[in-house]
Amino acid sequence: MNIGILEYDKEIAYQLTEVINENCPHIQVKVWEQGSSLKEDISSGGLYKILFLSLEKNPMEIIEYSRRLQDLHPDVKIIYITELNDTVFEVFHSTPTYILSRPLNIGHVKKALDKALHELSLSKEKNFTIINKQGIYTIPYTKIYYVESDKRKLNIYGEEGLVKTINLKISDFLKYEHGVYFLQCHKSYAVNLMHISQLEKYEIVLENGMKLPISQSRYMDTKSQYMDYLENE
Repeated sequence: MNIGILEYDKEIAYQLTEVINENCPHIQVKVWEQGSSLKEDISSGGLYKILFLSLEKNPMEIIEYSRRLQDLHPDVKIIYITELNDTVFEVFHSTPTYILSRPLNIGHVKKALDKALHELSLSKEKNFTIINKQGIYTIPYTKIYYVESDKRKLNIYGEEGLVKTINLKISDFLKYEHGVYFLQCHKSYAVNLMHISQLEKYEIVLENGMKLPISQSRYMDTKSQYMDYLENE
């Protein structure tokens, strides 16, 4: 995956590149100092999943280009960098993932990057596939509400209740690349964070009304991870 940065200020471009390299060392970063260079690169086949775009020069032109780009490639995530002025209201003619203000706050840059990566992970729905003697069974991870460890078996639950029982440890299930966030709140339960309706002390309430226990030793970590998830939503 590639990330592109349109930024006229070399110091800001450097700061953005540093944050990306620190958090995503496997990702390639391309920096442009002119909007024309950005357009030429993309017109020549350059593919970028996340774009940091400065609105310092020709803001309306950049916003309109972003809108057209997202019409062609809806999965492209746009993060604008702008002053707090009237331009802020114009950016919503496109669909930005985040708006960064100058001077840059590194913490906000990291949040913007995390949010864009999270949205990209959700845009490609992944399936959990079970292959056994009975055949092949596939369920999207987003449809799984939680899983329950039952000795050496794993019970998979959806909105309506039990979906499937398979031979798998809960620890092995959590190693899969889901594309969504599962959190082990108890030694016997792992919950899909996107289906949590309410988090109470030592109990999770799901969208379908189902309640799951939170072990005392995992409560603070469960609360912290759920808060991080909400901030990136």
